[in-house]
Amino acid sequence: MKDPAYELSSIIVTILQVASAMFGGLFLWLSIMAFNGQEMMNSFLKMADDPHYVSAEEAFVAGLVLLGMFILCIAAFFILRYLKRVVKKETNQLGLQ
Repeated sequence: MKDPAYELSSIIVTILQVASAMFGGLFLWLSIMAFNGQEMMNSFLKMADDPHYVSAEEAFVAGLVLLGMFILCIAAFFILRYLKRVVKKETNQLGLQ
């Protein structure tokens, strides 16, 4: 007999894994843009007539923060994968699936 709570938790964990992978990719792309895009950011600010310009240190810190968020997303993906395996193993032992 299949447990509906197990089915629902499996669907939720799969959705969270997909979201984690998508946000991880987004943060990786944004960190690359922050590390390499200081001149591009300054040209956008110049077009908007903003007196503030992005320094190399600010771009580097933004890149490090976004890279850290990428690493957190990847860690969350693998933690969710591990928890999914543990739940599957436990439900197989209990005969719920």
